[in-house]
Amino acid sequence: MTDIDLVRLAGAYAAKAQPEASLDVVADIYNCRFKPRLMTFFAWDNGDDMCRRVWSNNPEKYPTSAKKKMGPTQWGQTVLRDQTPWFGKNETAMREAFPDHELIKSLGCSACLSVPVVAMGKSIGAISVLHEEGTYSPSDLNDLATLSSLLVAPLLML
Repeated sequence: MTDIDLVRLAGAYAAKAQPEASLDVVADIYNCRFKPRLMTFFAWDNGDDMCRRVWSNNPEKYPTSAKKKMGPTQWGQTVLRDQTPWFGKNETAMREAFPDHELIKSLGCSACLSVPVVAMGKSIGAISVLHEEGTYSPSDLNDLATLSSLLVAPLLML
């Protein structure tokens, strides 16, 4: 992340059109770093089974405001409840994690980085960036986890 990114982010956080302005700038920062084929941001009410998509780089296939039942899954346990980053490094991992794995596969995605967005000790959402197998590594997962705090303010504005 550059100084210019920080200036853009500060301006977005101050904009009237919230949380859209902030979500768009954060997405642009993530896009520059991870270059995903698919990227989504979720809001989560701690304890609920449903995640609500609040941003997507493919709104036709993954519309915002759609809900996805991820709370009771192993992915939900790991990312949302245990607040642990998850690396789905191949198609097998994706199939086990996501009920919509066929749609994900049709978009050319067979690997995923997912991290929780945590505020005040509670998971308030998650980020997933997806691409083909071999695109990401564990160090990318660490970078996404570090950058996840950029989404705290926009998710709290919902």
